[in-house]
This record gives sequence, structure tokens and C-alpha cells, in this order.
Amino acid sequence: MRKFHERDAEDVVEIFATDGLVRNEEERKTYLERSRKTAIEPRWYDNYLVAELEGRVVGRVILEVAYPPYSELINLYIHSDYQGRGVGSSLVQSCIEIASAHKCFVMSVMTDPVGNIPAHRLYSKFGFRPGILGDPCAKRGHMWLFRFSEESCVSEFLKRHPLAESSVASSKVDFHGRTLYCMAWRDPQTEEKISLYLEGQPSQTPEGTMPRIAGFSYQEKDVGLEALVQEQNKIIRRGGTLGFTTSLWNIGTKPLQIALSASIPDGIVLTPSQLLPPIKINTKNERTIQFELTWPSSCDLPDFTTFSTVPTTCFFQIEGLKQPLFASAGFEREESA
Repeated sequence: MRKFHERDAEDVVEIFATDGLVRNEEERKTYLERSRKTAIEPRWYDNYLVAELEGRVVGRVILEVAYPPYSELINLYIHSDYQGRGVGSSLVQSCIEIASAHKCFVMSVMTDPVGNIPAHRLYSKFGFRPGILGDPCAKRGHMWLFRFSEESCVSEFLKRHPLAESSVASSKVDFHGRTLYCMAWRDPQTEEKISLYLEGQPSQTPEGTMPRIAGFSYQEKDVGLEALVQEQNKIIRRGGTLGFTTSLWNIGTKPLQIALSASIPDGIVLTPSQLLPPIKINTKNERTIQFELTWPSSCDLPDFTTFSTVPTTCFFQIEGLKQPLFASAGFEREESA
């Protein structure tokens, strides 16, 4: 496993050809030019990896780490003559290690909803689970899988509840007035659970938004907390300011003291600042916090390959959890005139 170099472009285009992506000489030239440009002008947040075996490149993948805690695994391809030899597993494992180094504990990947069983087996082996389902009849396109690393609240919950049953909503559900996708884990003995509510859509549509956790519901023993972010404007422009709210509900039987923090893109200004004083919420009470996000004119944001979304993630540290719960707002970037 190593980084992609310009000399690898021919081999990578050959991989595309074996997968049916290159059908004529014009398409071959286009892919070659694009691949070489990627090597010549690399971006710090794009990790373009290749697998070399027997003196040739036989697999490739891209991992984007532009906006922690999220990363996206993009376009994993293995040469048809080398499938079943661990090439895909090695590339995915390398991506997981890179994501961990960048503090990206949520990894997403888009895949076919049916028909690509080898890919499903591969991703399942590494702990990916469906969060946004595609339509088997192809009316809704692909589906999104998510993997939560050891540094996430999901993995921490599952360590304490190894027999927790997982579930995924077949379509959007209502959560405090927003319609979102949902993936959840519930302990069948104790009824303790963690549910994640996801913003996004099947596939990568032109008007699509980056898949992300927009809210959660957590219940364990006498502690219970729900949170939801709500963007007041979906479009972020250079030099502009917009707002979003984070609403919290104490659904447990004891008061909660919550330490708040946030992860924002470099150069973006968040008000209040990333680190807020702890807040206390009594049982059955709620609290809403208003945030403002400013994109300074002097700041250049990463050019995300698959989406124009700029996420901001709020973290909620509560008693009994080593890892914080979290929820993210997301804004679609638009350069001002």
C-alpha cells in the first residue's frame, strides 16, 4: 500500500477499463489526464492510495479527511484479475489507519444497494453498517454505509452492550419535527439504546448534501439525552454569516451537566466559540443554544470531491461516557459574487 504517483496513471486507468468505466479511447484519455493531474496537484485532505502487487498497481482508493470527525472512502476499485487476494482489505485497512490519525472517527462509503455482495462482505468485515438505504429498484440510487471507530460513542456503547440489536429505518422518520434517516442499536435485555438521526440522501445527487449525524437519542441507566441541530440557512457564502441552533432534551431521570465543544473547519469563526462553559439541564427539561458561523473572505475552504457541504460538529460530554455524543450542522458552499 502506498501513495499514488503520476507513473501509476496507466495502471489505474486499466483497472477502470476492467470495471467497464473506460469504453473508448476518448474516455481513456480523459481518465489519464484526470489521474495525472491528481498526482501533480495533490490536496492535503485527499489520500489517494494504490495497492501494488507483482510489480503493477492492482487497486486504488481515495480517502477524504477534510472535515473531522467525518471521512469518506471513495471509489475503491480492484483489478478483476486480482480480486479475492486481500487487496481491497489492505486498502480499507490503510484508510482506517489514516482516518484515525486525522481524528476522523466516522467513515462513510457509498455502495450499490444490491448486486455487489463482495463489496458488502468487505465493508461488513470492517464494521460498516447501513445508515441511509438505497432502493433495490434503483429509484433512489445507492446506499450509505457508516463505520464508527473505537474513539466514538457508538463503539463505546456497543462494548457495554455487545448483544445490542442494530436497526436501520427504510425511509425518513420524524425526530423533533425534522425528517431524517435513522440507524440505532438497542439492548434487548435492558432497553438501553443509542439512535443516530442522519441528514443526507441516497447516492451523490447534484443537489445532495454530505451524509452526517444531525441528531441523536441516548438512554443508558438513569441518563438520557437527545440533541438536534437545525440550520437556519442552508447556504454559506464567502464573507457571510449564518446561524444554526442546537437543541438538547434531558429524557433521563437525573439532572445532566454537559460539557460542550465544537469542531469547525480551519479559518471559520464560530460564535459562541468552540469551547463553551458546561450547562446544566434538569430532568424533562430542554435547552437551545444559538450559534453563528462566519466564513471570512480571506479563508479558503477545502474543495470536497463529492459534496460542497461545510459541516460543523457539536460535542456533548456527559457523565458515564468517555467519548462524547455529537451532532453536526451542514451548509452548502456558494462563492459570493
